[in-house]
Amino acid sequence: MSLLFIMFLKKFGLEFVKYRRLPKALINFLFLYFSAMVISSAMSNYPFAGSSIILKQLLFFIIVYVFYSLIDDFSDIKNYISSIIVVSFIFSTISLIYFFIEGYSLLNIVTSGRIRISILITNPEALTNFYVISFPFLITYIILQKHKFSKWIASFLLFYIVLGLILTMSRSAVIGILLSTSIILYILRKNTFYQLILSLIFIIICFIVIEPLNEIVYLLFRFEEGVSVRDYLWLMAINIIKDYPVFGLGPGAYPYEVFNYFPFMLDEFFGKVFIYYTDVTEGGNLAHNIFLVFFSEMGILGLITIITLPVVYIRIGIKTIKKYKDQSPEIYYLIVALFATGTSVIVRNIFNSIGLLYVGGLVTDLPFWLIFSGLIYFYQTPLSKNLLEVNNKTGSK
Repeated sequence: MSLLFIMFLKKFGLEFVKYRRLPKALINFLFLYFSAMVISSAMSNYPFAGSSIILKQLLFFIIVYVFYSLIDDFSDIKNYISSIIVVSFIFSTISLIYFFIEGYSLLNIVTSGRIRISILITNPEALTNFYVISFPFLITYIILQKHKFSKWIASFLLFYIVLGLILTMSRSAVIGILLSTSIILYILRKNTFYQLILSLIFIIICFIVIEPLNEIVYLLFRFEEGVSVRDYLWLMAINIIKDYPVFGLGPGAYPYEVFNYFPFMLDEFFGKVFIYYTDVTEGGNLAHNIFLVFFSEMGILGLITIITLPVVYIRIGIKTIKKYKDQSPEIYYLIVALFATGTSVIVRNIFNSIGLLYVGGLVTDLPFWLIFSGLIYFYQTPLSKNLLEVNNKTGSK
């Protein structure tokens, strides 16, 4: 991390006029975000509980800004993306090794007593966030790339990541990947998009009608678990909101109040499960919905804040796509992938409040903000500069 700041200072020094500017909409969002945390903390029964969270978030966004500022051209964005794909490859590899070493079989994945393999990161939802982010870029690369060998490599990586996803079997990750793939195909390959929709409808009908297939999907996607006790977690958050509707509990106050809202006795099975969740998350909000997290902890201003983020992201994304629509295919496809990826992460946070903001940390949340940084770079940079860079790189090959 020190190296990161050294690189920043070497590039910009202390000449503040040279520092990269951010879109006004994003600055307003950040002001709203930190205002919500400070005001909610001031009105909380635990006013100092969120001080460390506020400081960590401040440091987090400084780090994000440094990463954004170090982008010189589109190749730097590709390097950020490549690093995420490499991490996904490592996660898949270690997960597969663990799967075989432990002597598991596919039955262990699809039966009711299934296992979910999560290596290096204990939370499988946090791990699969890397898969969700890697997938769209590999899809767009396959669509854009004309060389067969390059297509084969990308296709292999895609398949390899799917194997890792199967071992963790995160339904919200599957939703995210389906969404990002649909966005990419709708923008870049409309005919393929409609074919995909028809194929999915046909496959769904087959799985409904054919009994053995029906049972496999039922087990694989854990339909018998419903929303995996998320309904209880959502109910807990809603009850907190009812008691603290205006300012919320306050950042960092959740672990002090969570046991008052448990829907089970602490010595019951699910009570012990919830205690385990609380311990694993180190007192983090268990709501499993980013909107409920912000509303329950920061009240109305928190809800407005988290609604603002997707609005800002989608607005910047759509404007950037329109800006580059008739320009270099390499850049345009990359921008579409950036937009689709971020959108899928945001939508996924309806079911898992991780990998976006506040709840996680540097490892879990940074990938999304690297993606957003890439999108902002194209949004802010003059069109002629990026086209010149592409032409220069193409000419040098």
